[in-house]
Amino acid sequence: MKREQGSSPKPVRRQLTTRLARGIVAAACAVTLVCSTWTPATADDLDDRKEQLKQEMATQAVAVDEAHASLNSAVQAAADARAQLADAKAALAAAESAQREAEELDAQREKELAAAEKKLKQAQADVAAAKAALDSVNKRLDEEILVTTQQNSGLLNLALIFSDVDASNLNQRAQLADTLFDSSTKQLDELEMRRLALEDAQAEADAAEKAATEARQAAADQLKASQDATQEAEDLKAEVARLSKQRDAAEVAATDEVASEEQRQRDLEAENSSVEKRIQQRIAAEKKAAEEKAAREKAERDEAARQKAARDKAARDKAAAAASKPSSSDKGSSSSSGSSSSNKKPSSSSGGGSSSSSSSRDFIYPVPARITSQYGMRLHPVLGYWKLHDGTDFGAACNTPIKAAADGVVSERYYNGGYGNRLMIDHGKVDGYYVTTGYNHATRYVVSVGQRVSQGQTIGYVGSTGYSTGCHLHLMVWQNGSLVNPMSKWFR
Repeated sequence: MKREQGSSPKPVRRQLTTRLARGIVAAACAVTLVCSTWTPATADDLDDRKEQLKQEMATQAVAVDEAHASLNSAVQAAADARAQLADAKAALAAAESAQREAEELDAQREKELAAAEKKLKQAQADVAAAKAALDSVNKRLDEEILVTTQQNSGLLNLALIFSDVDASNLNQRAQLADTLFDSSTKQLDELEMRRLALEDAQAEADAAEKAATEARQAAADQLKASQDATQEAEDLKAEVARLSKQRDAAEVAATDEVASEEQRQRDLEAENSSVEKRIQQRIAAEKKAAEEKAAREKAERDEAARQKAARDKAARDKAAAAASKPSSSDKGSSSSSGSSSSNKKPSSSSGGGSSSSSSSRDFIYPVPARITSQYGMRLHPVLGYWKLHDGTDFGAACNTPIKAAADGVVSERYYNGGYGNRLMIDHGKVDGYYVTTGYNHATRYVVSVGQRVSQGQTIGYVGSTGYSTGCHLHLMVWQNGSLVNPMSKWFR
C-alpha cells in the first residue's frame, strides 16, 4: 500500500486504532456477560468449556494488546520511514543539483585547461623564437667583433708604420673601423633587446606553465568532486528506493496485523456468543429444575400437613368418644390425665447470627520501596499514548517479596497481556466499603484462589511481566467495585 510523500499517518493510525479498540471492548463485554450470567452448578461440559473460553479470552486479550503495541510500532515505523524518505529525497535532489553543477564546472575547467595549454604552447614558441633571434644577434655580433678586432689590432697598427700605406688607405681603414663600431653598437643594442624579450617570453611561459598546472589540478579535483557527487546521487537513489519499500512494508504490516487480529476477535466473539447461549439455556434448565423441586417440596409439605390434620382430627374424635363413656372409677384421673397430656410450648431459640463488619484498619505497603508513579493520566511507557495509570507503582527490585496489604481471601489469579501476572485479594467490608486490592507484574505468586491470607503474609515476588519497562509492583484498589486511587484513602 503506497502513499504519496508527506502524507500524514494520523488518519490511518486513528482508523486502525479505533477498529482495534472496538475489538477490545467487544472482548471485554463478552467476558462480562459470561461472568454475570454464570451461576454455581454441578460440573459439566459447559462449565469446562466456559473455563476454557475464559482462558482463550485472556489469551486473546494478550494478543489484542500485543497487536495494539505492534500496530503502534508499525505505524510509527511507517511515519519514520516517510520522514527518512523525505529527507533522502531532499538529499538526492541536492546531490543531483550538485552533480549538474559539477558537470558544468567540469566543462568550464576543461575549457580553462585547454586555453591555458594553448597559451603555454604559444609562450613556449615565443621563447623559442626569442632565443633564436638572440642567438642570431650573438652570432652576428661575434663575427663583427672578430672583424673589428682584426682591423684594429696592435700588429696591424705596427704594420701601418713600416708598410707603404698612403693617407687614403688610412682614411678608408678608419671609416671601416667606424662602420664596424657603429654596427657592433647596434648589434649590442639589438642583443640587449632580444635578451629582454627572451626574459619576458620566458616569464610568460613560466606563468603559462603554472596556470596550466593549476588548471590541470583544478580539473582533476573537479573531476573527483563530480565523480563523488555522482556516486552520492546513486547511493541516495538506492536509499530512496529502500526507504520507499520499507515505508510500504511498514504500512502493509500495520494493516495486515490489525486485519488478522480483527478476524481472530470476530471468531472468538462468535464462539463466546454460542457458549453464552448454551450457558443461559443451562441456567434456565437449572432454574426450571429448582422450581419443580420447590413445587414437589411444597406438595410434600402440604400432604404432610393434610395427613397431620387428619391424624389430629382422628385423635380428637377418639378423645371425644372416650369422654362420652363414663369410667368405672372417677378418682380425678381425668384431671391427672388432662394434665399429663397438656401440650408443651416448643422452646424458641434465637439462631440469628450477628453480622460482623470489619473495623477500621490500616493497609500496609506491599513492598518496602518508594513510589515511582502515581495514579492518574500519564504517557504510557510502553504503548506510547496517554491513558489512565490505574494504580500506584512501587520501584521494588526483582524478586522482592510482595506482602498482603490486609487480611482477606484471594479472589483471582491469572495472566494478562498488559498487567502480566495478576492477583486480587478480597478484604471484605472495611469501614462500610467493600475493598479489593490488586497486585500486578509479579514474577510469580505463592498463594491460590480461595486461600485466606493475613496482613503481611508473602503472596508473591516482584517482577516485570506483561507491558512493563522494568521490575516494579503496580498496586490497584477497588472500592465497592469501582477503581480508585490507592493513596486517596487506604494507603495514606
